[in-house]
Amino acid sequence: MFGTASAEPAEEPFRWGAASAAYQVEGGASAEGKGRSIWDHYLDDLSLAGPGMSGAVAINFYDRAQYLQDIALMKEMGLTSYRFSISWPRIIPDGLGPANPAAIAHYRRFIADLKAAGIRPMLTLYHWDMPLSLAKAGGWENRESVAWFRHYADVVFDNFHDEVDLYVLVNEPLVERAMKQLAEQRMTGAPGEFAIVPPASDLAGSLRTFNHLLLASAAAKQSFDAKGYKGRVGLAVPLFPTLTGPDATPADREAATLADGVMNRWFLDAMYKGRYPADVLAAATAMGSDLGIRPDDAATIGAARFDYLGINFYAPLFIRRPAGAAPGYAAQMFLPEGTYAAYNGAVRPDQFRALLDRIRVDYGNPPVFITENGAGFPGEDELVDGAVNDTQRCRYLVDHIGAMKAAMDDGSDVRGYHVWSSHDNLEWLFGYGSRFGMIHVDFDTQARTPKLSARVYSDIVKGKPVTAASCG
Repeated sequence: MFGTASAEPAEEPFRWGAASAAYQVEGGASAEGKGRSIWDHYLDDLSLAGPGMSGAVAINFYDRAQYLQDIALMKEMGLTSYRFSISWPRIIPDGLGPANPAAIAHYRRFIADLKAAGIRPMLTLYHWDMPLSLAKAGGWENRESVAWFRHYADVVFDNFHDEVDLYVLVNEPLVERAMKQLAEQRMTGAPGEFAIVPPASDLAGSLRTFNHLLLASAAAKQSFDAKGYKGRVGLAVPLFPTLTGPDATPADREAATLADGVMNRWFLDAMYKGRYPADVLAAATAMGSDLGIRPDDAATIGAARFDYLGINFYAPLFIRRPAGAAPGYAAQMFLPEGTYAAYNGAVRPDQFRALLDRIRVDYGNPPVFITENGAGFPGEDELVDGAVNDTQRCRYLVDHIGAMKAAMDDGSDVRGYHVWSSHDNLEWLFGYGSRFGMIHVDFDTQARTPKLSARVYSDIVKGKPVTAASCG
């Protein structure tokens, strides 16, 4: 069992929170001068999440009357932190021009309302909602995106530095790239495959994109520092321990090592060692790939000295070399038979602890915020007699927080923990079918119902004794 007392670094109270993303919750697709994002195009123009699936309303979180009720629920839970994203095309409707005063006023009011409830804001600048005009100009594959993002970041910092002291620059470049690949497959009429580990056919495009996202983040961090603003700036990266099956061959283990290089070390080595992994670069070169990476790019990223590492952890990935693959880089995700799994993969709190240990040992023990951790399970989120007994999610949270606490006892410098997600919401190309929230949302009526997981997480936040048995 555990509570909050021993999880508080002396220099600041531990932040217990939850998270959301603008496109997944806000709605108000054209309210107050908002421009269009690539996701408005994917869902409303192309119906890539299925007929009628849209972010035009989502969970109506842009409406102040609604979000004030939601803040009240979060205050009742005892949350001390809320990680949310602001929408780039709301702030700058065309992506590059002047700021939209109405959007800035809206988000400043939202931040003030959070703080009035005793909840500290953790502001994410970019959670995948690329302005449509910039997406059509190549998005993150275009090296000009570094300058685009720096301009946007400057607008955000200039308008929110007096109210926000904790920023996430970009969220989950790896998963955003996988989602983009899935969208492009669906555009052809195919159902598509959601492959978090990039296929060989997209290795070069993925690494080029990741390099630009990291450079853009470095440019934003350098600008923040140059302006003398007070606060901490980091990234939220999804980290996936790579495992092999019980009958793994040497080729499978080699594939898992390279997959780790692409998904994990590519980001961590650049940020904390100022270089990209040699094995990944060699694999890409052997394929004849032009990555467009300049000799000093990784050093520039390392020199930015981000203030903390944001970790999004859901599950490890089991990796094998696909049968019949061409020589060189090739990695395939799979789930061994009989593995207990949530929507996002195997439920392995031990791998969460191992990941935090790795960050401590291999990367200098930087300050860490858990920016996302959570789960969804098929068929679990049914509202029955006014209640949602999400026992599996509840146990997932208890076990993973326990694993985090064990890593902290071993010295990992974790400063905060945020559940994904506060509410059920729009899950991108997967629509509204899969739920991850601690607060149930009736998407037809917008009614909210806190689930069992919300009650048990509230007990953890408030320092009450909790074990997996608390989930029933």
